[in-house]
Amino acid sequence: MVNEKKRLRYGGIVDLIFDALADGLIEGWKNMPTQSQLPVALGYLIKYILEVKNKKISKDKIKRTIKELEKRKVLYLEKKDDKILVYLEVKGQKKVIKHSIKLLLNFKNKEKKWDGKWFLVFFDVPEIQRNKRDYLRKFLKTLGFYQFQLSVYLFPYECEKEVELIKQIVEGAKYMKYIIADKIEDEERAKLFFNLT
Repeated sequence: MVNEKKRLRYGGIVDLIFDALADGLIEGWKNMPTQSQLPVALGYLIKYILEVKNKKISKDKIKRTIKELEKRKVLYLEKKDDKILVYLEVKGQKKVIKHSIKLLLNFKNKEKKWDGKWFLVFFDVPEIQRNKRDYLRKFLKTLGFYQFQLSVYLFPYECEKEVELIKQIVEGAKYMKYIIADKIEDEERAKLFFNLT
C-alpha cells in the first residue's frame, strides 16, 4: 500500500514536469523544435511548477524525479555556464508533445465558441497492424475526441495542427485523414458529449 502511494506521488510529479514542458511548447508554438532537444533551465522548470502550477512540493522531490527520468532516458541534464539545462530525449519529446496536444484541445473545448462546424479524423489502419489501430483509437479518446463511428472521430473546433502532431508521434496515425464538415447526421450525441446544447 505504501509503495502504491509512492508511485502515485511520483507519477503526479512526472505529470507536472511534462505539463510544465508542454506549456513551454505551447508558448513557443510557432517555433516548436523538430529536434529531440528542448533546453529549459532546471531552476526555471522548478520555479514554474511551484509558482505557475501552484504546487506545494519540495524542490528536492522535483529534482529526484528529474534524475529518475534521466535514468530512464526520457530527458538528460547538462551543465552550461552557471545553469543546468534540461533536454528531452526522443522518448521524452513524444510524451511532452502528447501533453501539449491534450492541453491545447482542452483549452479550445473550454474557451472557444462553437461555430457549428465539425472537424473529423478517420483512418483505415490495415488489419495486420491491429495494435496500432487500437492504440490510435484509445489515444484519440484520451485527447477528448468523440468516437462518431468505429474509425471516425470528431472534435468541434479546428485542430489541424494537433492532428499533424499526432501523425508525427503515433505510428498508426499516418493512415489518418482530416475533414471539415458543415453538417453531420445524428450529431445530437456529439453535441451532448461536448456540452454544445
